[in-house]
Amino acid sequence: MRPLPYIDIHTHSTRYEQETVTVQNIFPGDGFAPFSGRNFYSVGLHPWHITSEQENNEALRLVEEALEFDHVIFVGEAGLDKAIEKDFAEQQRVFKAQAFMAEEYQYPLLIHCVKAYNEVFELRKKMQPSMPWIFHGFTGGLQLTEQFLPHGFMFSFGHLLFNDKAKVIETFKELPLEKIFFETDEMEEDVSVIYRQAAKIKGITEDELKVAVWKNFNRVERTLIDRV
Repeated sequence: MRPLPYIDIHTHSTRYEQETVTVQNIFPGDGFAPFSGRNFYSVGLHPWHITSEQENNEALRLVEEALEFDHVIFVGEAGLDKAIEKDFAEQQRVFKAQAFMAEEYQYPLLIHCVKAYNEVFELRKKMQPSMPWIFHGFTGGLQLTEQFLPHGFMFSFGHLLFNDKAKVIETFKELPLEKIFFETDEMEEDVSVIYRQAAKIKGITEDELKVAVWKNFNRVERTLIDRV
């Protein structure tokens, strides 16, 4: 039996990792490599890249076009960000459009969220989608996270697991394994270093984490097990 691969749920790196299944983030209109067995993609209009309504609509069209490819498996990064000088009403419109796409195509939604957790939470309650919404680079505290747990959210963790003072460490300790993923985002290291740190925080083995995240990924990306 082959050993289970690591899962990197969100990366901007283009490097190929032999022991890792990667979900590389691309932007609307970007090209991507043919499927080689472990190189999956997410595509979305990031709130930082929002411009005019007309340009945003064209970008959304390109997002939907990319979703027709088999190895594009997530919508995102989509999201809301109150720390940037972008029209928040337009951010919300674009985010909702991508949330509808995720539900139409039955893909998980990968979320960038800064100071807008309440708005994301209320939208999910209103839409009641069947697909999971995954907060990438999650930073929230335990009390906030407990509100999300019954509502179909999942959480991806990265470099903050190495910051002993980050409030998200306590959150990660308490989260059930079936709710977690790991990501490198813009880190240069392989995702295995995050697994090792996460296993130490959880007090479990790295292999136990690999099994849990593999199950999570196969649960949300329903055809992965047939392709890896």
